[in-house]
Amino acid sequence: MLWNIAIVDDSEPDREALIGDLRARIAGQDALSVMDYASAQALLDAWRPGAFQLVFLDICMEGMNGVELARHLRERDAALLIVFLTSSVEFMPDAFPVHPFDYLVKPCRFEDLSRVLKEARRVLTLPEPELLVRADRQELRIPYGNISAAQSQGHAVVIELAAGEHIRSAMTFSEIEHELSADPRFLQCNRGILLNMDHIASTDGSVFIMKNGARFPIRIREQRALVASFSQYQISHTRGRMR
Repeated sequence: MLWNIAIVDDSEPDREALIGDLRARIAGQDALSVMDYASAQALLDAWRPGAFQLVFLDICMEGMNGVELARHLRERDAALLIVFLTSSVEFMPDAFPVHPFDYLVKPCRFEDLSRVLKEARRVLTLPEPELLVRADRQELRIPYGNISAAQSQGHAVVIELAAGEHIRSAMTFSEIEHELSADPRFLQCNRGILLNMDHIASTDGSVFIMKNGARFPIRIREQRALVASFSQYQISHTRGRMR
Protein backbone atom coordinates (compact mmCIF):
# COMPACT_ATOMS: atom_id res chain seq x y z
CA MET A 1 0.00 0.00 0.00
CA LEU A 2 1.19 3.53 -0.80
CA TRP A 3 0.46 6.11 1.88
CA ASN A 4 0.05 9.71 0.68
CA ILE A 5 0.14 11.83 3.83
CA ALA A 6 0.29 15.56 4.54
CA ILE A 7 1.30 17.22 7.81
CA VAL A 8 0.37 20.83 8.61
CA ASP A 9 2.00 22.26 11.73
CA ASP A 10 3.70 25.60 12.32
CA SER A 11 6.24 23.90 14.61
CA GLU A 12 9.13 22.52 12.55
CA PRO A 13 10.39 20.23 15.37
CA ASP A 14 6.89 18.73 15.73
CA ARG A 15 6.65 18.14 11.98
CA GLU A 16 10.06 16.47 11.89
CA ALA A 17 9.23 14.28 14.88
CA LEU A 18 5.96 13.09 13.29
CA ILE A 19 7.65 12.41 9.96
CA GLY A 20 10.28 10.33 11.76
CA ASP A 21 7.60 8.34 13.60
CA LEU A 22 5.64 7.77 10.38
CA ARG A 23 8.71 6.46 8.62
CA ALA A 24 9.56 4.20 11.55
CA ARG A 25 6.01 2.85 11.69
CA ILE A 26 5.48 2.36 7.96
CA ALA A 27 9.00 1.48 6.73
CA GLY A 28 9.37 -2.12 5.60
CA GLN A 29 5.60 -2.63 5.46
CA ASP A 30 4.34 -0.04 2.97
CA ALA A 31 5.55 2.80 0.76
CA LEU A 32 5.28 6.30 2.15
CA SER A 33 4.98 9.70 0.51
CA VAL A 34 4.76 12.51 3.09
CA MET A 35 4.63 16.26 2.54
CA ASP A 36 4.84 18.78 5.36
CA TYR A 37 3.59 22.38 5.47
CA ALA A 38 4.27 25.17 7.95
CA SER A 39 0.85 26.81 7.51
CA ALA A 40 -2.70 26.09 6.46
CA GLN A 41 -2.43 28.38 3.46
CA ALA A 42 0.68 26.56 2.25
CA LEU A 43 -1.31 23.32 2.00
CA LEU A 44 -4.26 25.00 0.31
CA ASP A 45 -1.94 26.58 -2.26
CA ALA A 46 -0.44 23.17 -3.06
CA TRP A 47 -3.72 21.23 -2.89
CA ARG A 48 -4.62 18.83 -5.70
CA PRO A 49 -7.74 16.60 -5.58
CA GLY A 50 -6.82 13.08 -4.53
CA ALA A 51 -3.25 14.00 -3.62
CA PHE A 52 -3.59 12.78 -0.03
CA GLN A 53 -5.47 10.03 1.78
CA LEU A 54 -4.61 11.21 5.28
CA VAL A 55 -3.72 14.62 6.72
CA PHE A 56 -2.44 15.54 10.17
CA LEU A 57 -3.52 19.07 11.16
CA ASP A 58 -2.31 21.03 14.15
CA ILE A 59 -5.36 22.75 15.63
CA CYS A 60 -3.58 25.80 17.06
CA MET A 61 -1.61 27.61 14.36
CA GLU A 62 -0.98 31.26 13.54
CA GLY A 63 -3.28 32.57 10.82
CA MET A 64 -5.80 29.96 9.72
CA ASN A 65 -6.19 27.31 12.41
CA GLY A 66 -6.54 23.58 11.85
CA VAL A 67 -10.33 23.45 12.24
CA GLU A 68 -10.86 26.18 9.64
CA LEU A 69 -8.42 24.44 7.31
CA ALA A 70 -10.31 21.17 7.78
CA ARG A 71 -13.54 22.86 6.68
CA HIS A 72 -11.88 23.93 3.43
CA LEU A 73 -10.48 20.43 2.88
CA ARG A 74 -13.87 18.80 3.56
CA GLU A 75 -15.41 20.91 0.79
CA ARG A 76 -12.78 19.58 -1.62
CA ASP A 77 -12.65 15.93 -0.49
CA ALA A 78 -15.43 14.38 1.58
CA ALA A 79 -13.53 11.09 2.00
CA LEU A 80 -10.27 12.60 3.26
CA LEU A 81 -9.13 11.22 6.64
CA ILE A 82 -8.33 14.13 8.95
CA VAL A 83 -6.37 13.64 12.17
CA PHE A 84 -6.08 16.62 14.47
CA LEU A 85 -2.96 17.30 16.49
CA THR A 86 -3.63 19.15 19.72
CA SER A 87 -1.90 19.95 22.96
CA SER A 88 -5.24 20.16 24.79
CA VAL A 89 -8.43 18.11 24.52
CA GLU A 90 -10.53 21.25 25.16
CA PHE A 91 -10.37 22.07 21.44
CA MET A 92 -11.90 18.75 20.34
CA PRO A 93 -15.59 19.82 20.41
CA ASP A 94 -14.83 22.63 17.94
CA ALA A 95 -13.70 20.00 15.45
CA PHE A 96 -16.77 17.70 15.56
CA PRO A 97 -18.62 19.31 12.59
CA VAL A 98 -15.80 18.47 10.14
CA HIS A 99 -15.97 14.76 11.07
CA PRO A 100 -12.33 14.16 12.00
CA PHE A 101 -10.96 10.65 11.74
CA ASP A 102 -9.06 10.87 15.02
CA TYR A 103 -7.11 13.06 17.42
CA LEU A 104 -3.53 12.82 18.66
CA VAL A 105 -2.40 14.70 21.74
CA LYS A 106 1.02 16.29 21.36
CA PRO A 107 3.64 15.07 21.91
CA CYS A 108 2.31 12.06 20.01
CA ARG A 109 2.91 8.67 21.54
CA PHE A 110 4.20 6.04 19.12
CA GLU A 111 1.50 3.55 20.17
CA ASP A 112 -1.25 6.12 19.51
CA LEU A 113 0.12 6.82 16.04
CA SER A 114 0.28 3.08 15.38
CA ARG A 115 -3.38 2.75 16.37
CA VAL A 116 -4.41 5.58 14.03
CA LEU A 117 -2.50 4.10 11.10
CA LYS A 118 -3.91 0.63 11.72
CA GLU A 119 -7.48 1.96 11.68
CA ALA A 120 -6.76 4.19 8.67
CA ARG A 121 -5.45 1.19 6.74
CA ARG A 122 -8.66 -0.71 7.52
CA VAL A 123 -10.84 2.18 6.33
CA LEU A 124 -8.80 2.90 3.21
CA THR A 125 -8.87 -0.71 2.06
CA LEU A 126 -12.61 -1.18 2.63
CA PRO A 127 -14.57 -1.21 -0.63
CA GLU A 128 -16.98 1.72 -0.85
CA PRO A 129 -20.52 0.51 -1.64
CA GLU A 130 -21.98 1.87 -4.86
CA LEU A 131 -25.49 2.81 -5.89
CA LEU A 132 -26.47 1.46 -9.30
CA VAL A 133 -28.50 4.23 -10.96
CA ARG A 134 -30.44 4.15 -14.20
CA ALA A 135 -30.19 7.54 -15.90
CA ASP A 136 -30.34 8.68 -19.53
CA ARG A 137 -30.64 5.11 -20.83
CA GLN A 138 -27.46 4.05 -19.10
CA GLU A 139 -26.40 2.61 -15.77
CA LEU A 140 -24.08 4.53 -13.46
CA ARG A 141 -22.31 3.29 -10.35
CA ILE A 142 -22.03 6.05 -7.74
CA PRO A 143 -20.05 5.51 -4.52
CA TYR A 144 -22.23 6.20 -1.51
CA GLY A 145 -19.70 8.69 -0.18
CA ASN A 146 -20.11 10.84 -3.30
CA ILE A 147 -23.86 11.20 -2.78
CA SER A 148 -24.87 14.34 -0.91
CA ALA A 149 -28.66 14.04 -1.25
CA ALA A 150 -31.42 12.24 -3.11
CA GLN A 151 -34.73 14.03 -3.65
CA SER A 152 -37.96 12.93 -5.28
CA GLN A 153 -39.10 15.29 -8.04
CA GLY A 154 -42.27 14.26 -9.84
CA HIS A 155 -41.80 10.82 -11.32
CA ALA A 156 -37.99 10.98 -11.02
CA VAL A 157 -35.30 11.23 -8.36
CA VAL A 158 -32.56 13.84 -8.48
CA ILE A 159 -29.29 12.67 -6.96
CA GLU A 160 -26.98 15.48 -5.90
CA LEU A 161 -23.28 14.65 -5.80
CA ALA A 162 -20.73 16.15 -3.43
CA ALA A 163 -18.96 17.79 -6.37
CA GLY A 164 -22.16 19.69 -7.24
CA GLU A 165 -23.39 17.60 -10.16
CA HIS A 166 -27.03 16.49 -10.40
CA ILE A 167 -28.16 13.18 -11.87
CA ARG A 168 -31.81 12.70 -12.77
CA SER A 169 -32.90 9.09 -12.56
CA ALA A 170 -36.14 7.43 -13.61
CA MET A 171 -35.85 5.12 -10.59
CA THR A 172 -38.46 5.55 -7.88
CA PHE A 173 -37.54 7.19 -4.60
CA SER A 174 -38.53 4.02 -2.73
CA GLU A 175 -36.01 2.01 -4.76
CA ILE A 176 -33.17 4.37 -3.90
CA GLU A 177 -34.32 4.83 -0.29
CA HIS A 178 -34.50 1.06 0.22
CA GLU A 179 -30.82 0.68 -0.65
CA LEU A 180 -29.32 3.83 0.89
CA SER A 181 -31.25 3.75 4.17
CA ALA A 182 -29.39 0.58 5.14
CA ASP A 183 -26.23 2.70 5.40
CA PRO A 184 -25.96 4.65 8.69
CA ARG A 185 -24.83 7.78 6.84
CA PHE A 186 -28.24 8.40 5.28
CA LEU A 187 -31.17 10.11 6.99
CA GLN A 188 -34.64 10.69 5.54
CA CYS A 189 -35.35 14.20 6.81
CA ASN A 190 -38.65 14.67 5.02
CA ARG A 191 -40.94 12.97 2.57
CA GLY A 192 -38.93 12.21 -0.55
CA ILE A 193 -35.66 13.66 0.80
CA LEU A 194 -32.68 11.53 1.82
CA LEU A 195 -29.47 13.16 3.05
CA ASN A 196 -25.94 11.90 3.58
CA MET A 197 -25.11 13.13 7.09
CA ASP A 198 -21.42 13.32 6.20
CA HIS A 199 -22.38 16.23 3.93
CA ILE A 200 -24.55 18.13 6.43
CA ALA A 201 -22.79 21.23 7.74
CA SER A 202 -25.32 22.31 10.37
CA THR A 203 -28.98 22.63 11.33
CA ASP A 204 -31.10 25.38 12.84
CA GLY A 205 -33.71 22.88 13.97
CA SER A 206 -36.06 23.38 11.03
CA VAL A 207 -33.70 22.79 8.08
CA PHE A 208 -30.50 20.89 7.42
CA ILE A 209 -27.84 23.05 5.78
CA MET A 210 -25.48 21.13 3.52
CA LYS A 211 -21.80 21.87 3.04
CA ASN A 212 -22.57 23.07 -0.48
CA GLY A 213 -25.11 25.56 0.87
CA ALA A 214 -28.26 23.62 -0.07
CA ARG A 215 -31.04 23.68 2.53
CA PHE A 216 -33.54 20.87 3.15
CA PRO A 217 -36.61 21.18 5.40
CA ILE A 218 -36.97 18.82 8.34
CA ARG A 219 -40.31 17.06 8.79
CA ILE A 220 -42.18 19.23 11.32
CA ARG A 221 -43.65 16.40 13.38
CA GLU A 222 -40.23 14.78 13.82
CA GLN A 223 -37.91 17.79 13.97
CA ARG A 224 -36.60 17.07 17.45
CA ALA A 225 -36.03 13.36 16.75
CA LEU A 226 -34.34 13.96 13.40
CA VAL A 227 -32.03 16.65 14.78
CA ALA A 228 -31.19 14.30 17.65
CA SER A 229 -30.40 11.52 15.17
CA PHE A 230 -28.01 13.82 13.31
CA SER A 231 -26.37 14.95 16.57
CA GLN A 232 -25.97 11.35 17.72
CA TYR A 233 -24.47 10.41 14.37
CA GLN A 234 -21.89 13.16 14.70
CA ILE A 235 -20.95 12.03 18.20
CA SER A 236 -20.83 8.29 17.44
CA HIS A 237 -18.98 8.95 14.18
CA THR A 238 -16.31 10.89 16.02
CA ARG A 239 -16.05 8.39 18.85
CA GLY A 240 -15.77 5.55 16.36
CA ARG A 241 -12.90 7.32 14.66
CA MET A 242 -11.18 7.85 18.02
CA ARG A 243 -11.18 4.18 19.02
